[in-house]
Amino acid sequence: MVYIVSILLFLSSCNNDLDITSSDSFEENDTTVVRILYVGNSLTYTNNLPEIVADIAASDSVKIRYYDLSNPNYSIEDHLNEGLVQKEIQSGKYDFVIAQQGPSALYESQLILIRDAKKLASLCSATVKTKFALMTVWPTAERLGDLDDVIYSYKNAADSSHAILCPAGLAWKIGWQMDETLPFYGRDNFHPSFTGSVLAALTVYGALF
Repeated sequence: MVYIVSILLFLSSCNNDLDITSSDSFEENDTTVVRILYVGNSLTYTNNLPEIVADIAASDSVKIRYYDLSNPNYSIEDHLNEGLVQKEIQSGKYDFVIAQQGPSALYESQLILIRDAKKLASLCSATVKTKFALMTVWPTAERLGDLDDVIYSYKNAADSSHAILCPAGLAWKIGWQMDETLPFYGRDNFHPSFTGSVLAALTVYGALF
């Protein structure tokens, strides 16, 4: 993880100049493409984290095609109630499903995260090929003291649902331990800056590959 944060220090100097690879640049029937479904909210689509992951993959000669179902303020429960995520997963075309919701630091929220992560994991396992992953998020800057609870909540949910864990929130914590001035938060002190999204994307790519 420290290695990943060190890479971040270089990548963040690039600001927003990453050579983003479009999800639509590969043929649908290309069997070498890894297909990812993102199920989340604005913490995923801010700075277009899925495209950053695809760009990191391209630099490693891995081709990614993705579909992002993220919507503002959505929890995993909201996605399940809407019904689109079930149809996408049941199509069987995805290699990975990556989900996140809000911080889920409170005990009641932790239980809900576990419950709904298990539901997504069950949908994924039914396809045989699709692997399920959870991306740890972070609290608002005002509630930064909750970060350890958020990290615990997502790790517990990943363990309970046998999911791959993409520990973005933990990476932020380690980054701040190395340099407390790292600007992971955006202007609203909750959504990620470009630097924060790059580090989160690195944890996603590192966990999956």
